[in-house]
Amino acid sequence: MTNDFSPSSTAGKRALSYGEMLANENLLEHEREALVAETLMAYMSTLLVRRGDVVSAQLLLQVDRWQLEWDQGGHEKDLVLEVDPANLSHFGEDLLQKLRGLCKEISERLSLDVSWVEVKETLPVVGPGWRDVVQREISGERPSNQARRLQPSPHRWLEDNLAFTNEGEQRVYRLLKHRQERVLPPEETISIFPLPNGRIAGRTWEPDFLITYKGRAGILEIDGPHHNARRALDVTREHLMHDSGIAYVDRVPVEALDSRQEIDQVIDRFLRRLADPR
Repeated sequence: MTNDFSPSSTAGKRALSYGEMLANENLLEHEREALVAETLMAYMSTLLVRRGDVVSAQLLLQVDRWQLEWDQGGHEKDLVLEVDPANLSHFGEDLLQKLRGLCKEISERLSLDVSWVEVKETLPVVGPGWRDVVQREISGERPSNQARRLQPSPHRWLEDNLAFTNEGEQRVYRLLKHRQERVLPPEETISIFPLPNGRIAGRTWEPDFLITYKGRAGILEIDGPHHNARRALDVTREHLMHDSGIAYVDRVPVEALDSRQEIDQVIDRFLRRLADPR
């Protein structure tokens, strides 16, 4: 089941909101259920960000699919989130309770009649060649960072057997790899770790890129469009990173992702400062 219920619009017309789309009396039952699930995900993610809980909102972006399913008693429909097994541990009871409270709040205000959230593993996409796929997995031929799956979902970006969550991350990776293989000497180059799961004091965390260079480790992040609104959170997290042994942290502004020259400038500055022990 896909979850691409994005409101469309023609030229010169305003895109419909989810509330307006739900008011359409011509929706079939399965269309309405898919739209309700999409609406709940959209509202929960947006409210989490606006209430300052960026970490939980980022975790919702790791959800592969979402749909309504009958509960075990067959009495009501629950919102079920499918998550890759590698990310399942992040969806603990504290986060689930938070999501259930949000779901109930949104459902009551929009009369959606959904008040419970469950999480389960995403089933991999497999076919008759599954034996070969499993053998390659056993041999280590799989996306080796956070998105370990038998066959990545179509919306993932893959390169060098590594998974990325969007085109911007992949673009930055390619420019980092260009320096690794074409610019820096082989005996003094960099290592690139995209989206590694890890833990610093008090929290688990998934930076965009962990880079090692000249015996030092640095973090390169890609700023989202709401970066200014959460600057205080970023500063606090930077302090935790420095206290945990990360030598330098820098960011690629999201506005720079369309310009190779601007990304190159950020990477050059990042590597220059990472190499400086002062």
